[in-house]
Amino acid sequence: MQPTQSRPGHFWTTDDVAQLWFGESGPEPPQTVRCYNMQDHLNSGEAREAPVSGLEFLGAGIFGEARPSGSNSTTRWTGDSYRYGIYRNPSGLYKNGIVVLEHHGGGMFGYAFDNLVAGDTWGHIASSFPPEMIWNLCHQIARAYRAARDAERQIVYQAFADGRLNKRRRNHRVYVEMMAA
Repeated sequence: MQPTQSRPGHFWTTDDVAQLWFGESGPEPPQTVRCYNMQDHLNSGEAREAPVSGLEFLGAGIFGEARPSGSNSTTRWTGDSYRYGIYRNPSGLYKNGIVVLEHHGGGMFGYAFDNLVAGDTWGHIASSFPPEMIWNLCHQIARAYRAARDAERQIVYQAFADGRLNKRRRNHRVYVEMMAA
């Protein structure tokens, strides 16, 4: 991927049909994108940087036609503020790693899928699903990930408020232990 800029001072965007905005407008294109680790053995609420230049476009998640906003509503939602792109990430932990990029008014977020089946699975999705179905899947994954992070954060906040977090040292390392309620 080679980020493009319509003119100096404007935000950099992806050079594919997804047309995702990086949220950076400097003179130099972004070199990396921050991605949440989506593998259970890697994910401790952490993120890592994926090099932009190595990302290979596979498919776009675009909302499509306006949809009803609720079961009994005549109001239609366009969903255009959310866009998704699926990219192969050969510099990930596996050469067929996948990065799903999400762009909306809050910025760009990446989701890194690194395992043996990620490349085949997401490659099939990108080549077989229409853009609206890719959008549905990516949007659902992003919302579920954020909901899980928010729920875990609230558990830690409550433990802090209750005084159930203890700072411990072991083998010259500091860690936090949460006591049972």
